[in-house]
Amino acid sequence: MMNWRISALNEKSMKPREEAIEKIENYIVKNALQAEDRLPSERTMCELWNCNRSTLRKAIKQLILEGRIYNKNGSGTYVAQTKLMRNLQDARGFQQAAELAGRQVSTKVLEVRLTEVTKSLGKIMKLPLGHKLWLLKRVRYLDNIPVVISTVYLNAEFFPNLNQYDFSQNSLYYILEKEYGICTKSGVSKLSISTCDEWEATVLETEVGKPVIYQTGISLDENERIIESFKEIIISEKVCFASELTRK
Repeated sequence: MMNWRISALNEKSMKPREEAIEKIENYIVKNALQAEDRLPSERTMCELWNCNRSTLRKAIKQLILEGRIYNKNGSGTYVAQTKLMRNLQDARGFQQAAELAGRQVSTKVLEVRLTEVTKSLGKIMKLPLGHKLWLLKRVRYLDNIPVVISTVYLNAEFFPNLNQYDFSQNSLYYILEKEYGICTKSGVSKLSISTCDEWEATVLETEVGKPVIYQTGISLDENERIIESFKEIIISEKVCFASELTRK
C-alpha cells in the first residue's frame, strides 16, 4: 500500500495545485486504486473537483515527477508501481535487482554487433585503438513499461561468439558467468542528470527533453580486468538509487 500524503492544511489555505494534488491522492485512497489502475480522464477530474484544466495538469505533472502516477501515451493516467530501488554498491544487474524485488522484467534487443575501441573507450577500458568490442544495446522494461536504455561495450577477447545468445530472454551477466566463466565482482559508476533526445524519447515512450538519470561506469571481474563499459538512460519516475552508509 502506498503512503499517500495526508495534509493537515485547511483547503482554503492551499494553493490550487496543492489542493488538486490532495484531491487526486484522496481519490486513489478512497477508491482503493492499486498500481496500474487507471485514473479518470482529466475532464472528469476537473468536473469532480471543480478545478481548471491548467491547475489539474500541474498537479498531475508533480505527481508524475514524484513517481506516484504515470501517463500512457494516448491511454490516460495510471497509478504507478513503487520505484525500483537500486543499490549503488551492488554489482547485480538491472534484471537481477528487479526480479529480487518481485517485479516483471523484459528486454528488447536493439543491436548486438562487433565494433572497435575508440579513443574515448580506449581510455575508459584501457585498451588500444582498434581492439574489438561487442556492442549490446537494449531497452529494459519494468512491468511492461520501458524504463532503461542500456548500452554495453564488452571486451570481445573474453567473449567470442557472444552474438549467438538471445539477450531478450537471458540476463547478460548470467550468460557471462554460465558460458564464459566470468563474473562481475566490482565496478565504478557515475550518476548525472540528462534529458531525452528525440530518439531516446521515442524508445522510452516519453516526451523530448524529459529529465532522466544518466549512469555510466565500468565492471571488473575477480581478476580486476575491465570486462565492460556501460551507459544507461533511466526514467527516474520508475527507478531510484541508494547507497548504504556505514561509520567505521
